[in-house]
Amino acid sequence: MNRNEYLAKLESELGLMSYKDVKDILDEIGEHFTEGVNAGKSEEEIARGLGSPSELAKAYREGGDLPSALRKNDHADAVNSNDKPKDNSAGVMFVVLFNLFVGIPVWVAILFAIITAISIEVGIITGLAALVIGIPAMGNFIVPGICLAITLLMVVIFTLVLIYLVTKYFFVLTGKYIAWNKKLWKEGF
Repeated sequence: MNRNEYLAKLESELGLMSYKDVKDILDEIGEHFTEGVNAGKSEEEIARGLGSPSELAKAYREGGDLPSALRKNDHADAVNSNDKPKDNSAGVMFVVLFNLFVGIPVWVAILFAIITAISIEVGIITGLAALVIGIPAMGNFIVPGICLAITLLMVVIFTLVLIYLVTKYFFVLTGKYIAWNKKLWKEGF
């Protein structure tokens, strides 16, 4: 796979990341290709060293480990410039304090809101079941009872979909938040 094919596949795999982030990543990988070609490697060798575009995109999205080919260049640049290792104590302190005063309380509040919504949903479903069972005994109010049952059924369906989506994205964003915490913990600001 040549440079253009690799960058095109990587761009499509990065998906819903912000335009700026995708542009920065593509610029970084493009620069890696340029440096490799200048060092005498073929574009195919460089692409193999980076791994598949989908794995690289996943590493960028989740804040995971980048391929060793990219890390070696970063390490070589740090050694060549005789920089001291970056002090990440500010990042560690920020992660601890931010999570203690903001992250954990917000996470717990959202979790309890989801649990409360599920409890309310169970109550609505129970009320709907009781209404359906009681419809035959309503006499002249059967039609309004059926209308109320249909309305409650629509509310149940809407609420179930809403709870599902909120729960799904709660856990997805929790994973991203944990990855962000790990990155700050390891690298600092």
